[in-house]
Amino acid sequence: MQRARMMRVSDQIAHIVFLICAILIVAIIVGVFYFVGSKAFKVFYLPGGSSIGEFFTSTHWDPTAGNSDVPAYGAWGLILGSIFITLVSVLIATPLSFAMALFMAEITPRWLSRILQPLLEIFTGMPSVVIGFLGLTILIPWLSQITKTLGYGYGAAIVVLVVMIMPTIISVSIDAVKAVPAGVREASLALGSTRWQMMAKAVIPAAASGLATAVVLGMARAIGETLAVAMVLGGETLPDKLYNLQSLFFSPSSNITRAILNDFGETSGLAQDAYWSLAFLLLVISLLFICVSRYLASRSVYK
Repeated sequence: MQRARMMRVSDQIAHIVFLICAILIVAIIVGVFYFVGSKAFKVFYLPGGSSIGEFFTSTHWDPTAGNSDVPAYGAWGLILGSIFITLVSVLIATPLSFAMALFMAEITPRWLSRILQPLLEIFTGMPSVVIGFLGLTILIPWLSQITKTLGYGYGAAIVVLVVMIMPTIISVSIDAVKAVPAGVREASLALGSTRWQMMAKAVIPAAASGLATAVVLGMARAIGETLAVAMVLGGETLPDKLYNLQSLFFSPSSNITRAILNDFGETSGLAQDAYWSLAFLLLVISLLFICVSRYLASRSVYK
């Protein structure tokens, strides 16, 4: 009787501790949004600030008025840069990651999987500064030699992001593929499908929600990646000739994270609030990606 009472008390204590932890997590998240948001919106209502229309449509970003007499808060060029390199890198990384996930989950022998899985986990946890440094010292000179340009730009940033997000997409995709019931594979093979047809027509559709979650998580990491991308972009604004592929991919350019990293510490007042606006925009985008991933993950693997 006494033991049962002690177990109930310990359960209640554990319940209270977990509840306090959950409340603290929610409070911290709300506090971060409030703190960043309280600074981010100043640029839109303080004298000398920006209008929402200018912020999201103009490409002239100069909040410190370093190149002119009047500050400019047009962030569309930075936003476009982040969106472009994120989408292109995800488009390249997704099929490669899915192929690797299918290989590791469906084809590779167990002994090889035991070797590849730890390597993948190590690669997933590799610091971004290391990848950025490799891109700066190896990729940039190589691109410069091939393209006869400086080598900096969206092209180098896309390659770096592909390398960085592939381990994340592969890891989540492997779990999604392994979660498909064995009966799905057996039924497909029983109907006369080859092994490749089974994977393409049965396994991939059954794991679609998990694979989509992997892609969204990869996009969330790509859109917020800072140091590695900033090291290989090498510019401050959009490329001059967006319609020219060489200028688009191999001209020094910038995005949201590079602008925050390079200039935030050297600003103050309203100019610094403009960078808080960029940070809040990234925060909202990341939150949306997480919400989408949670929605996709909550769906049934196979119906």
